Amino acid sequence: VLGQDDTPLLYSLVFGEGVVNDATSVVLFNAIQSFDLTNINAVIAWEFVRNFLYLFLTSTMLGVLTGLVSAYIIKKLYFGRHSTDREVALMILMAYLSYMLAELFYLSGILTVFFCGIVMSHYTWHNVTESSRVTTKHAFATLSFVAEIFIFLYVGMDALDIEKWRFVSD
Repeated sequence: VLGQDDTPLLYSLVFGEGVVNDATSVVLFNAIQSFDLTNINAVIAWEFVRNFLYLFLTSTMLGVLTGLVSAYIIKKLYFGRHSTDREVALMILMAYLSYMLAELFYLSGILTVFFCGIVMSHYTWHNVTESSRVTTKHAFATLSFVAEIFIFLYVGMDALDIEKWRFVSD
């Protein structure tokens, strides 16, 4: 109904809220997965809160740190003339690195990538050339579109699986 171009602030707020809700759900699931819920007491509840905060805060800090490292590499350590290919590859690989580090440390990948993207959009984005910005914008838009198509095809094909609907006729 409302496009990104018509109301960019509203679009950003709704999109950000949706992503943070999804990420928080994943973190809550990961935090509660390791607990025995048959006998809950105050100690277990406190341990759950501590585990959730640990996962949430460390995932956030890892994303912020990876985004800052990306900005530092582009601004200070990038010797020579700026190359669009290298800048785009570095931005994509740093976002992927944040996800891989989160998985390596058993943290939330979606939360880490989200905060890495926020930091990269504020710091790394302004240190690359204009041609790299255009190329990166189109590369991520294309990757997003292809991923969305894949997800809808996968869910659609899964919904048509006859074996999944056997319980209805039983």
